[in-house]
Amino acid sequence: MRSRAEILKDLALLKGNIESLENELSLYGWDSELPLYSISNEDFIFVLKRSINDEIGFDTLINWANSLECRDDLEFKNEAIQELIFELANPGINGDITKRRLQEIVNELQAQNPI
Repeated sequence: MRSRAEILKDLALLKGNIESLENELSLYGWDSELPLYSISNEDFIFVLKRSINDEIGFDTLINWANSLECRDDLEFKNEAIQELIFELANPGINGDITKRRLQEIVNELQAQNPI
């Protein structure tokens, strides 16, 4: 059995099927006293670029953001990522996801922390 941290990393980088990763994580329960993986700007940009390049669709991106949004076992390297996760997870509130908006987010994050 893989460690919870390994599964969280795969979820954060969207490496695999979201439902399968969530099923693996369900073996560990929901609560965690400490975060086991920290999502960086680079991690977030990696996933957004996959959507910009049509490797993953917007529905998958929304599901991914929803799966990350309220996890106790994940942390975000900065508040901007947490706010962007909320934005992507809730397009009904925050507006439709577009490639243009995703590129704007990538540009903002790269300006904060050039890769």
